[in-house]
Amino acid sequence: MMVMNKHIYTIVVGFAVFIGTARADLRTTSLALVDSAYALAMEGNLPQALLINNEGLQAVPKDSTAIRCEFYSCLLYCYHRLGDYEQALRYGELCLDFDEQQGDSANLSASLGNLAGIYSSAGKQEVAIEYLERAIAIEQSLIQADSTHTAKSLAIREAMLGEVLLAKAKNLSAAEQAPLLQRALSLTQDALTIDRDHDRRLQEGMRLAQLGHIYAALGQGEKAREYNEQALGIARETNNLMTEVLCLLQLERYAEAAELAHEKGLLKQEYEACDKLYARAKAARQPAEALRWLERTRTLHEQLQNEETQRQLTIAQVRYDTFRKEQQLAEQQQELQRKQVREKLLITFSVLSVIVVLLLVAVALLLRKNKRAIEKSAEDKKRQYGILSHDLRNPVMAQQHLLRQLYTDYDNYTPDEAHTLIGQLLAGSDNQLALLRNLQEMVQLDRHARVFHPVQLDLAALIRDTLPDVQSATMLKHITISVQAERMFVTADRDVLRTVLRNLLSNAIKFSPQGSTIEVGTIVPDSFYVRDYGIGMSPEKQQQILTASKQVQPSSGTEGESGTGYGLLLCRELLRQNGSSMDVTSVVGEGTTITCKINHSESPSKN
Repeated sequence: MMVMNKHIYTIVVGFAVFIGTARADLRTTSLALVDSAYALAMEGNLPQALLINNEGLQAVPKDSTAIRCEFYSCLLYCYHRLGDYEQALRYGELCLDFDEQQGDSANLSASLGNLAGIYSSAGKQEVAIEYLERAIAIEQSLIQADSTHTAKSLAIREAMLGEVLLAKAKNLSAAEQAPLLQRALSLTQDALTIDRDHDRRLQEGMRLAQLGHIYAALGQGEKAREYNEQALGIARETNNLMTEVLCLLQLERYAEAAELAHEKGLLKQEYEACDKLYARAKAARQPAEALRWLERTRTLHEQLQNEETQRQLTIAQVRYDTFRKEQQLAEQQQELQRKQVREKLLITFSVLSVIVVLLLVAVALLLRKNKRAIEKSAEDKKRQYGILSHDLRNPVMAQQHLLRQLYTDYDNYTPDEAHTLIGQLLAGSDNQLALLRNLQEMVQLDRHARVFHPVQLDLAALIRDTLPDVQSATMLKHITISVQAERMFVTADRDVLRTVLRNLLSNAIKFSPQGSTIEVGTIVPDSFYVRDYGIGMSPEKQQQILTASKQVQPSSGTEGESGTGYGLLLCRELLRQNGSSMDVTSVVGEGTTITCKINHSESPSKN
């Protein structure tokens, strides 16, 4: 903290001299200011560094482009570290435009490399590859034109391109990955040779670790281990903690990686290591050990979420502070106009205040008349939608965890394991979609906005058309749906019947055990049924479903699936408003049959 305060004091004093002394050397003072801002950023005080940069930039004349670019470079670095890629790219492109106009090849290569790093972080690998290829071509031209030009920058650009190609390959099929990985391998090996020639031990360790990653992606485990072992030795020799932790992770020495990452505050790497240790203990059937690592993983996950939240808050605060500074400068230049505007705003505000007060009084009088009805309705809706919100949030959090796990450890999963995870994600998304559909139907019914469009339709065909809506859920629980439906025409709203069928099938799946069978079929002349052999329900619960006007007490499924208590009530209400009815027959421990009676039609519609 003392070091930080010293830096801030130095910057403030320097800035006061900078803007107050007309005779000072503008470039020298600007560079000193930028250097101080860089020092703040390196210490982690990004908001203060950005504030000083923006204030300094405002004091530089618009035609002093070279000096302004010094500030642009520092702003680019700060915003990149902060994770605000939009702002970082904005200043990076300004630097690139200037370097292209100046024709300085070395600076142009550096700007291209900086922008490529930001585009890669933002997930835009194609643009990053294009920029890095330009930078590599420039570095090669410089080496050919001047024998004294160092190849160190070429090594940096080649290694970075290798990283981007490796990242891009992870999202492609095996056939598409091969050429990208081979190119990444060639580039990284060339960078390694350059770094060894220049005795750059720190960079040599980083290149070896990168080669280990590439060989792992190519499926050459022995070579990957060999390079990671070499990289680990150099990382320890050069005290490169990040490379050391990454090598330990690649070498599956997760316990060492977890402790080192914890010691150095590397949350993401510690989370990855603990998650691997949890999976290992779980596979080895060591419940106590698995629980210990799972609890630590959850704690780290919460810390990472808090860290991301704080980062977003910092970005918002920085943008707000920057906006305020720009606004203050504009206000100083237009002081007379601001006074006039303030007076007009004061009059307008007074008038608006009177109007608002009158409106509030009128609204208060109206609210008083309907207070009880509104409060009761609001409480009911709050409880209903709160339950649905909770049931939507849980699948989202589960999906987020599965996606992070799949993304982080993709190369360590077998195709079957990956397929299982994707199936879980798909089932979760199906559940969310069903909840959203039910929520939409409930809102429309509450507002009496549901418009029914009865048509003549084949009930058996509609049953078959609805089955794909629950396919992922049946696959996840290995449930078979047996269709016993014959062609039969009824008059009903197609969307209503599909919603009812989907809800009934989803309900049956939820309360059926793994590997069981669900039957769905038609009953001549005008009915259909859904039958499961699951946990069943009590007579009291059946009566609730057929008569209750509000939520039914929700129950958990056979795999712990959550429910809202509104699904069957929604089916009943939709059928009722469609001129149809629903009946429930169930025995605890034996299963449930729900039969729906629909209006009957003798012949199909031409529509």
